[in-house]
Amino acid sequence: MSPKLPTRQNVQSVLNHLNSSEGVIYLKGQVMTERDDTDVEQAFRQESNFFYVTGVAEPGFHVIIDIASQHIQLIAPVVNADDVMWMGMPDSISALIEKYDVDTVIYEDQLDQRLQSSSVVYTLPTTKVTGNYNLANLEQVAALKVAFGEARAVKKDWEIEIIRQANKISSDAHVKLMESVEVGSNEAQLHALFLYESARRGAFFQAYYPIMGVGMNAATLHYNKNNAPLTNPSDLVLVDAGAELDCYASDITRVFPVGGKFTPEAAAIYNLVLDMQKACLAACKAGSAWEYIHQIAVEVACQGLLDLGILQGEKQEVLDSDVVAAFYPHGIGHMLGLDVHDVAGYPTGVERIDRPGYRYLRMRRNLAPGNVVTVEPGVYFCDFLIAPVLEDEKTSKYVNQEALNKYKSTGGVRIEDNIVITEDGYINLTTAPKEIEEIEALMTASKA
Repeated sequence: MSPKLPTRQNVQSVLNHLNSSEGVIYLKGQVMTERDDTDVEQAFRQESNFFYVTGVAEPGFHVIIDIASQHIQLIAPVVNADDVMWMGMPDSISALIEKYDVDTVIYEDQLDQRLQSSSVVYTLPTTKVTGNYNLANLEQVAALKVAFGEARAVKKDWEIEIIRQANKISSDAHVKLMESVEVGSNEAQLHALFLYESARRGAFFQAYYPIMGVGMNAATLHYNKNNAPLTNPSDLVLVDAGAELDCYASDITRVFPVGGKFTPEAAAIYNLVLDMQKACLAACKAGSAWEYIHQIAVEVACQGLLDLGILQGEKQEVLDSDVVAAFYPHGIGHMLGLDVHDVAGYPTGVERIDRPGYRYLRMRRNLAPGNVVTVEPGVYFCDFLIAPVLEDEKTSKYVNQEALNKYKSTGGVRIEDNIVITEDGYINLTTAPKEIEEIEALMTASKA
């Protein structure tokens, strides 16, 4: 049996953020679903908030948390003869108490009575409640959602350790792809190999659908066709993939050449993105504003594109024009945890910045110790994004089209690591190599 996850600590964190002294919190876990008009089960994944306070990754459970006493009561599905025939005998009540960090366990046929006896029932919008209960009002429901988000934003040491393990599994899988890629293979083979390498190391699920983009496919941020052939040794492959372990995500992006050797143009764009990431990482520590970290990436990108001759003009003028957003359109990163784009990126009352390159920030808050975030700058050559800049006389003057065409075949480069914020810096959980010399040496050795 796996060690019991200390999820009672998470319950305490939620209660600390919830300004209430009576009633209960009620959550319903995810249920097993089937394909339309069939009895074939869909892959099961627990609802994240439910897992956060129970550690239960099985379908059909509920939980009731008494706010005053902090008593945690798990509600198990009633044992059904048909279910036992198909799925096997479920754990007994005593086994469930041994397995999960809860106080008591009852069966689902006692749930209504338990909720009806509660003075007030708090729940989340994701929990569909049916029954004659004294439900909390909408304002209180919103407060509970905020409490979960703020609690989940700061990871416990044991949560960080699981994310570290997920990163190790994913980093090793990324290395295998670098070692195995060759002309004549295709994106689908890389996709399959990543799934295999993750699963054989104990991570049977992915935190999100993997991205395997070769050449210009890498210029599409969430490319997921994953079926193109690898025909050109100088093409770059962008792999954005991360395994999930015990419901906790990893999210890693690496880029490498099909033939194992970066062209001068590809190396120049790659090193620019790496410079962006290193500058951002250097500024990551408790108290730093996330939009400030993003601004660093934009400024380094601008200077690098100017140095390469792709952009032209006075740096501040180019920055003010927001032309850089055509090459770096997304945010610098996001919260990571039970969801790959984890909760609490925007605290209550914080609005998005309505500006190109900034409006897609998935997070806007000051960093705090225990936050786990991704740092993932990129530079892309996507005609759809660049064309409006070239067609507008106000912005076209900042782009040197001859230099642009020289580098366009690079497609797209993104480098992404997962870090834990500390008081005076960060800890990088991602171990996959990212220096050009490391990648080329690894790929050369694998083909020797």
